[in-house]
Amino acid sequence: MKILLIGSGGREHALADALSRENTTVDLLAAPGNPGIADLARITAVDIMNPLLVSALARHEQVDLVIVGPEAPLEVGLVDHLRQEGIAVFGPTAGAATVETSKADTKAMMMAAGVPTARAETHKVAADAKEAVRARFGAPVVIKASGLAAGKGVIVCSTIREANAAIDRILGDKAFGDAGNECLVEAFMTGEELSLFAVTDGYNVMPMLGAQDHKRLLDGDDGPNTGGMGAYTPVSFSTPSLVDQVTEQIFLPTLHALRKRGTPFTGLLYAGLMLTEEGPKVVEFNCRFGDPETQAILPMLTSSLLEPMLAVARGARIGNREPFTWRGGASVTTVVACDGYPDSPRTGSVIEMPSLSDAIRVYHAGTTRAADGTLRTSGGRVVAVTAMADRFEDAQRASRDAAGQIGFEGAISRRDIGWREAARLAAGA
Repeated sequence: MKILLIGSGGREHALADALSRENTTVDLLAAPGNPGIADLARITAVDIMNPLLVSALARHEQVDLVIVGPEAPLEVGLVDHLRQEGIAVFGPTAGAATVETSKADTKAMMMAAGVPTARAETHKVAADAKEAVRARFGAPVVIKASGLAAGKGVIVCSTIREANAAIDRILGDKAFGDAGNECLVEAFMTGEELSLFAVTDGYNVMPMLGAQDHKRLLDGDDGPNTGGMGAYTPVSFSTPSLVDQVTEQIFLPTLHALRKRGTPFTGLLYAGLMLTEEGPKVVEFNCRFGDPETQAILPMLTSSLLEPMLAVARGARIGNREPFTWRGGASVTTVVACDGYPDSPRTGSVIEMPSLSDAIRVYHAGTTRAADGTLRTSGGRVVAVTAMADRFEDAQRASRDAAGQIGFEGAISRRDIGWREAARLAAGA
């Protein structure tokens, strides 16, 4: 089995790790990969935003499966092109990927389909968006760039003044580029957040373990939003009955709506949820595995990841497949980032990797191998450190301590990943 894995982040390293552990005979090829993935796969330099070059590589290598990790190649139609070439690929078409790449379109689709989500309006003119905040939403309120913004285009505003500044930043200053050609003004929701992944053939879903991401930069959920500073799984309130509810009220109606509009979704559908007093509501959808949740979830998997992914890629139905199975205990992932992240990360520092226990997995994200052979920082989020243990508190401590041993100038990480879960467990003790 030869697999081409598209991407270069921690998510792709976790996918490569899971596939390699499941089947040691898998021949992995990664484009463009990273130094961590290079220990598991052959690395090739190809422009993953060019579908013609990727399909030529896949044909030349005679790959059995292409797995697309990041959202940007999905947006430009990589899956569409590979399918036209008859190449099995796991991921949605560009039309289906708009569940993530256009928050405005997806919000309208959800509201028309009756999928529970927060009330929102879409605006292209700053004055109109500000009037919506003043007259119809008030504060707190959420302002979102409609397009892809690397997980940073969501701004939670406590006051109308903050909301006006966020609108100016998105629509006026173009802080997120073309992703901010339009913005959403969205009602603020309260409750616990939950990330729920599901492998889908467009009709049926195979949900994974629920996880909780930590978007804020600093301990106590303070500081700016980031792409994610850590995650843990399982989440105690993510019960089988809740997953069933999300499947019936959110996943299946959304898949039906996507089929109805002519853009059926196959691949990995990620629902970012808020558990409100009225029940679970969609905060956002992503069209691929989440980062850093993937780094926490996949090490817990004890059943096959490859088999359902390959079935979906080949156009088969997965409705009769057994659900995923998981090891007991808990998994906690702590991200180590560069000083200055998320706005202006300072890269280029030499990374000192300590000798860590076999129970610790370090997933590379923003790393590069310099000409002198040293490992150096090359992105805002540098590595994600995952620890598993029978008890949540032990996994939390091990992840935190191991992250603190990753050495480079200006390294920053949170020390409280999973703090809500720790409080729930302590309250129930």
